[in-house]
Formats: sequence, C-alpha cells, structure tokens
Amino acid sequence: MPTFHRRNGRVKYVPPRRFLEGLRLSVAVPAAVFAVLLVIVVAISLNKVPVAEKWLILKDYPEWRPYADAQGKAVAPDSRFCFVRPIDAARTPPATRFDSPIGSEHGALTYNAQPFMAFNRNFGSYHLADDLNGIGGGDSDLGNLVYSVAAGRVVYAAHASDDWGNVVILEHASGSGSDRQLFQTVYAHLESINTAVGMLVKRGEPIGTIGGAHGRYPAHLHFEVRDTHVIDPGTGYAAGALNRRNPEKLIIEMRGASGDLLNPSPRTRENEEAMPLIDFQDEEGDSG
Repeated sequence: MPTFHRRNGRVKYVPPRRFLEGLRLSVAVPAAVFAVLLVIVVAISLNKVPVAEKWLILKDYPEWRPYADAQGKAVAPDSRFCFVRPIDAARTPPATRFDSPIGSEHGALTYNAQPFMAFNRNFGSYHLADDLNGIGGGDSDLGNLVYSVAAGRVVYAAHASDDWGNVVILEHASGSGSDRQLFQTVYAHLESINTAVGMLVKRGEPIGTIGGAHGRYPAHLHFEVRDTHVIDPGTGYAAGALNRRNPEKLIIEMRGASGDLLNPSPRTRENEEAMPLIDFQDEEGDSG
C-alpha cells in the first residue's frame, strides 16, 4: 500500500510481506510432519479415527456393566451403568402369554414354599419372590428344568454370588408404541444355565435347571418379577416390595389363554427326545 517517505516527502510504494517470506522450510516441514503424526497418534489412542462407512463409533465400556468372566462368574458392575441400553431393548420381544416357570403350564406338581412378601424371621424382612418347589420337597426337584415364563431376551446369565448361585434374568415387553413397557423375570439358585446373554427365548423354552445355590439351600427356584431397567441380581429380601410384582398373580393375570388350553411339553417337540413314561408297576408286575 502507498506510504509517505520521510526523507524526500515523496510517496513510496512498499509491497506487503508475503506469508512465507522468511519461513525456513528446513524447520517448517519437520514441524508440520510432527504435528500431523501427533494428531494421528492421539486420535488412535482415543479410538476416534473414522474408517470407511463408519464415521460414528459408539464405544461401550463392558467393565462398567455386568458381565461374566471366563469361568462364568459374574463380575461386580458399577451400579451407575447396570442399565439396559435402548438399542438392545428394542430387540426384546412382546410377551403375550405366560406360563409357570416349573412343572406344567399351570404349575402342576409344584408348590410355593415361601410366597411373595412373606415375612422371614431369619432375615427380619420380606421375601421379594416366590420360592417354587417340586411336589416332593427337599432336593427331589434338583436338576428339573426351569422354563421361560414368556417370550423375552436374556440380559443376565451367570454365577452372581454364593447367596444367589447361578442366576438368569430375562427382559420382557408388554404393550406397543408409546404404551410399550419393559419388565424382568429373575430365576435364581439354578444348578445350571442353559442360555446366554443376548439370546431371544420363547415361552416354555428351558433356560436352566433347579438348584440350591450349589448346596447352600434345599433345591428350589427363587422366581421374581421386577419393574426395572437395571441388570443386577440385587437383593431377595427387603422391608418393602421395592420394584417387585407378585409373580403368582402376574402369571394368572397374563396367562393369555383359556384355563383348559395346554401346550405341548417342551421335551416332546418335533426332533427332540420325549420324556420317558413313568412305570407305576411294582416288582411283581402288579399296578400300584
């Protein structure tokens, strides 16, 4: 731009300084390369580098959520992150019919040894589940199959603790659209687990076998129903009902079938081995 020259008072044009004037390439090039490499290293360490057709990476933190180690034992989660993610809950199927978790669809040959909200003197609090037993009592039902009461998605399947033993938690959906609600059924003290987290199960599908927390209790099924989005075995006794529902009442109300309608036994379906018939004859061959 034109400027006034002090010596002779004439106007002298001084060209503007160029951006790269005086810039040493021997210094600038290595500095630029170092800066680019530094950005790449930081981006890789943060796992934020976009790849082809994957510009958004949703990173999960499994160490914050309940999971099982190589031995199948549940690792204590951070309670702030023990929730069902909406993207996973979208896969949970609707539960349109309910049946008993043990025995027949109507719970035949079973009894409720400790009903929901029964006061337990040993714990000084109320029972948050139904303790279901085979009609023989004791360990006569040890190893009997435990069934999913309705269609659902497995959100927990692991050895939870010495008190809980093996636990399976299923998530179920009811209603549709804006009225869609999620709740859970809990199957505890199992001898074995026949399912895995993430699996979709049908009503009447075997998910485990009756146990007693590996001998800690006489064999029975601790069965709970919860209104919750938290994936955590929690507690089996409390001063109040917390977020638990009455399991027996729920199954009766949501059975969704006429009282005389029975389903095929899960063990006698097509391409599956049928249960052996019981022989009621004594050693002499007379019927008893």
